[in-house]
Amino acid sequence: MTERSLRNATALAAGATVFLGSLAATAATMLARQVVNPPRSTRGPVRVIKCDLHNPEATAGTITLERTIESETSGEYTLLWDSARGRARLGEIVTADLRTVTRRFSEAIGTPIVGIRTVRVASAPQRDIRDLGLHWREVEVPGELGTMPAWFVPADREGSHDWVIHVHGRGAAMTEPLRAVPLVRAQGWNSLIVSYRNDLGVPSPADGKYGLGLTEWHDVDAALEWAISRGAERIVLTGWSMGGGIVGQTYLNSRFRKRIVGLMLESPAVNWHDTLEYQAAQMRVPAPVAKLGMWLLNSPLHRGLLGTDEPLDLAQLDLVARADEFEVPILLLHSTADTVVPVTSSQRLAQARPDLVDYVEFTRARHTRLWNVDRESWETAVDDWFAGLSVQAQASARTSR
Repeated sequence: MTERSLRNATALAAGATVFLGSLAATAATMLARQVVNPPRSTRGPVRVIKCDLHNPEATAGTITLERTIESETSGEYTLLWDSARGRARLGEIVTADLRTVTRRFSEAIGTPIVGIRTVRVASAPQRDIRDLGLHWREVEVPGELGTMPAWFVPADREGSHDWVIHVHGRGAAMTEPLRAVPLVRAQGWNSLIVSYRNDLGVPSPADGKYGLGLTEWHDVDAALEWAISRGAERIVLTGWSMGGGIVGQTYLNSRFRKRIVGLMLESPAVNWHDTLEYQAAQMRVPAPVAKLGMWLLNSPLHRGLLGTDEPLDLAQLDLVARADEFEVPILLLHSTADTVVPVTSSQRLAQARPDLVDYVEFTRARHTRLWNVDRESWETAVDDWFAGLSVQAQASARTSR
């Protein structure tokens, strides 16, 4: 090779390196932005193949959907369309082949389903809180950003000072935690189902970005204060998906920590390093790119590249590494079939604190679909755990006399 050709080859290699490095940086930035940007589009990710109506009112029938992880999972769900202005109960599978799934739907409300091309499948079987068939009222929780809407469902006995604050997951609706409400109500617990910053239609920060729990816990803390001002003495925090990480941060940081007597975590994001690496691998993003994206979240470049006002310290969000800071019972529910949040983080949290964690593992359910796939096991675990909290409270009361 001549000196000139060597220089040309070196220049080409350098250019290729810069180009590939630029591609990697761009991909890492896009990944990091996806983490902190709330999903604003409610356009359904599941394509509708056809819809057969069983009545002239178009409230019931069968719907054939493209076969996806969302549409093929067994159980009862809520079908959403037209930015959730249309809703129906989605029932079990009637028929399925390699490409499509046909399921029953009923009790459709809102925008007519006729002609709809895409839908979403929400894990909550309730279309809204009215489907619980329980007394409830809408309330307002004052927070640092403004008033946050919430739902209050009283216990089935008057004068109860036991409260559960329910926190939904990233991009989910307030209906997500409703599956637990009838169970805890029957055991004498009031329920407060809350919203938090970056939910649709609620006060949000100027940057409009998720804090993965580092900022959202302030809104749950405000809900704690609101509940305590109305007589709450013993409080359990329940969190679904990212909501699990949020209630973990609430427990670790709240000035009302002494009132918290337990945590219930459903499919929780307790370690964001694991979760983001897992999701990146599923998208076939190279590991170095994923690591660069996670570095950007807590780097000096966060404001310019991601638009976040504050950096996100993933180490602070690692509830597994901080397991020794917990001092209350934890009910931990997760599935090995979760395709969003890896079950391994929950397994490690359970192993780190066997003295506190009651870990119940499911095997067939997708993310936050545990109740839908195995309702009996889920409800038994929740019932038994809350009953145990009542026994502990009674024992403590006898000891203090």
